[in-house]
Amino acid sequence: MLAEDFIFQNLENGCDVEQQLELMRTVFGENSRIDLQVKKWMDYHPSMTLEDFFVIKHHDKIVATLCLIPLEWSIGGIRSRVAELGCVATLPEYRRQGLQGRLMTEYHKSVSEQEYDVSAIEGIPYFYRQFGYEYAIPLDEQTRIALNKIPDYESAHTIRPFTYKDIPRAMQLLGQAQEKFYVHALRDEGIWKMQQETGVMAEYKFEAYSVEDGGEMIAYFRINSDPEGKELFLREVTDVGSSVTRSILKFLKETGRRQELDRLICTISHHEPLAKHLVATGDAEQPVPYAWQIRIINHARLFRKMIPLFEKRLEASTYNCLTEKVNFNFYRFTVQLTIKDGIITDVQRFESSQDRTVRFNPAVLTQFLLGYRSRDELEPVYPDFAVRPSHKGLVDVLFPKFPSYIHTGY
Repeated sequence: MLAEDFIFQNLENGCDVEQQLELMRTVFGENSRIDLQVKKWMDYHPSMTLEDFFVIKHHDKIVATLCLIPLEWSIGGIRSRVAELGCVATLPEYRRQGLQGRLMTEYHKSVSEQEYDVSAIEGIPYFYRQFGYEYAIPLDEQTRIALNKIPDYESAHTIRPFTYKDIPRAMQLLGQAQEKFYVHALRDEGIWKMQQETGVMAEYKFEAYSVEDGGEMIAYFRINSDPEGKELFLREVTDVGSSVTRSILKFLKETGRRQELDRLICTISHHEPLAKHLVATGDAEQPVPYAWQIRIINHARLFRKMIPLFEKRLEASTYNCLTEKVNFNFYRFTVQLTIKDGIITDVQRFESSQDRTVRFNPAVLTQFLLGYRSRDELEPVYPDFAVRPSHKGLVDVLFPKFPSYIHTGY
């Protein structure tokens, strides 16, 4: 096939949309529901447009595609624009011709022009390393337990179906629950309404419930089931104390029994109180999780955005009066922080890498910046991540390790 026979474009019309949905069904399978997720974005997402879908056509036929899902995350309290790379697919007979490489080039060009802070993907292992992505945030954390191993708790709360009127309170509860996570998703009201109207979060159909105490909503949770696999899934839950945890688990156990299911799978962070409660029973298991793959779009710009966070950390440390030009050497370039009396006065990028005091493999920075790994964990693994003894303490202050979790943003 000749390269000139392939044309790059964004989706433009109804015919393109139908082709896009059919490609999703062909590549991911009729039962994957990925096509329904894409249709949900097209019909209900408050900010996605057809221009967020990138395709390559061969003689007017869409043969390869990916999309940009706009998200907003908090990184240590700093609101950050995130582009999620989604629905990467190529028809089998058109693979190994560099089509995804071309789409990635156009995608990253668009992400850079729109000044996103990072790009993220949940994708398959290894493939995205060639495009500059690095594992940096926990993904697919699970806590599994047989339903018959859950104790027969009593319930002290009212549990009822979630309604539109619950959204403002649920937004508040989720925000409070997310405070324990260094990196977390910010879900605006438009996304809440889209999920409630469609009954779909990500590609899953779900049911949502409110937990009340004395007529006041104090928690909510979301579930769905897989009758074929005999599994009940807890997809989302807010922070809950012991009493509310027992009420929710009683509800889940009874729901599973009615549907003749065998196992509860909680796809929630291991740091959630309910997950910790299940582990404490001694009958739950937590498989090793996967991770989000992240690419930093513009290192210097992201450093500038995080100045308030860096200054806060300096202020609370022995470096509160530091005056120094600190060079972060990325081998091909350097990001320099000018610090005066603990205040960062300037951030510059230089196309040189002479200062060897702090040397970063760029992949290491992604893990470091997002609190995924500590210096002590990374230095033995990456020989090209090296910090001289004089600056180990400063690096530890600027880049501490924290738990993170991304709740579904669509």
